[in-house]
Amino acid sequence: MLSLYMGWLLNAVVFMRRYAELSNTHAAITLLAELGLVFTFTALLLSLADLSGKWLARVFVSLLLIISVLASYYMTFFNVVIGYGVVQAVLTTDVDLSKEAVGVGLLAWFVGLALIPLALWWRYVQVDRKPARHWLGWIKKMGAQIALMAVFAGGFGAIAQHLNADPDPSLPASIGQDIGQATLAAHTYVPSNWVAGLGMSASNAWDSWKNNKDLLDPAKRFQYAESPALDDVYVVVVIGESARSNNFGLLGYERPTTPLLAQEKNLVAFKATSCNTSTKLSLQCMFVRPQGVVERGLQAPQVLEEPVFSVLDKLGFSTELFAMQSEVWFYNSLKTDFYKIREVIAADPAHRGQPMVDAILTSEMNASIAKHPQGHHAIVLHTKGSHFSYTSRYPREFAKYQPECDGVDGACSKAQLINSYDNSILYTDSFLHSLMHSLANKKAILIYTSDHGESIDENRHFHATPKPLAPPEQLAVPLLFWASDAFLNASPAQKKAFEQLKIAAKSPQTAASHHHLFDSMLGCLGITSNNGGINAKYNLCH
Repeated sequence: MLSLYMGWLLNAVVFMRRYAELSNTHAAITLLAELGLVFTFTALLLSLADLSGKWLARVFVSLLLIISVLASYYMTFFNVVIGYGVVQAVLTTDVDLSKEAVGVGLLAWFVGLALIPLALWWRYVQVDRKPARHWLGWIKKMGAQIALMAVFAGGFGAIAQHLNADPDPSLPASIGQDIGQATLAAHTYVPSNWVAGLGMSASNAWDSWKNNKDLLDPAKRFQYAESPALDDVYVVVVIGESARSNNFGLLGYERPTTPLLAQEKNLVAFKATSCNTSTKLSLQCMFVRPQGVVERGLQAPQVLEEPVFSVLDKLGFSTELFAMQSEVWFYNSLKTDFYKIREVIAADPAHRGQPMVDAILTSEMNASIAKHPQGHHAIVLHTKGSHFSYTSRYPREFAKYQPECDGVDGACSKAQLINSYDNSILYTDSFLHSLMHSLANKKAILIYTSDHGESIDENRHFHATPKPLAPPEQLAVPLLFWASDAFLNASPAQKKAFEQLKIAAKSPQTAASHHHLFDSMLGCLGITSNNGGINAKYNLCH
């Protein structure tokens, strides 16, 4: 009864919205699959709670119901998507701000939908504590629930291709669809959405405490100063995915994969080297001073310092992040004022029915700018970029190079893989151009680079080969700097710095890399340090 109550009744309005949005012939099947997933997951949670003992079970179930009722209120009346960002905000927001979101309606909702069921639960539910019978029944029940979840997840994945699904490309196609769709459902309904968010919060709090407590903060060790010209500036940092410089027309590739960027007069492009070959390892080192990264051969490098965003924070910049991935540990380490991961963006009603491609980040950036009209604001965008499967990364109108790779990598030729990969770069060109167009009438600077490169049938690797053994294309990434006219004209120093950037790009002696990001981001903004906080050797704008 509680599984039906929490899994279905509390999500009733969300289910109705979902049905109204699904206009294709598979709407009913999709909704039934989601109903099944939500019900079986809720039953699974209750079974785990039941295992804890009579009194603990009552406490756990009570908390599960109370939090689900509170979450459902905001989902029902405010169409809020409950995810990691919301859970994190609830855990960290000032009490005064939290109280503003609590009104009579919430109290009435809580009394009617939480207190009455809880009273019945505590009054009538008896938990069988006979060990042998309890464990045997529990094992049978759990097995049946897991089997049902597998059936519903399989049915969900089978129709994913009809719903513009964007599965995890690191998994085989069918498994990726099942997990990708199940994950989306998990972030759409209670109780799985807030349970997942709470789990992420706990995991990342532990990781932050364990790994980051001794990191050196450059903002505390060095002195940094900015000019008045930055008072109303916007800084946009775009993190690409698996984009290698070898396939950028802007950087000498024979195919015109970057036609729009090639027309940008204020764009400076470098062939650069990434600091590692996988997303997680590169995110750890790419925004850190070179002195703050210790290479350890085949082992993961040791990162000793905070990233460049700590300096921007010290200088008073607000920071928001929007991601088409879910590297929550990294987003948390940046200590941004707000961020949204892919699952929360995908579950947002404003994006329902849209393909989960990088263009969605343009609207997120524009909304962030609208919330900070005064400027002095940094925005980080983490894209899906050119992650395999490449064909899934772009809309159909960007399928210029044919034939594409429609299956897994083993079923495609090298030519097909490259065609799809080049189409994904063509889409990245359009995406970056749209960002620049949105920023053109503001004082803004945009920096783009990829986390790592990619091998396509070269040494039979895609990426993530240990750095000492990696082929060069896995470390070959583009590094782009763009500035608006308003930014360049704001001060002679900024214009001079950008001219120096152009000279560096033309010089054959320049070996750009992720190691240049920390000092160049600050240097190109016109930020200075009088005690060694910016190394001229790594400042491309010096």
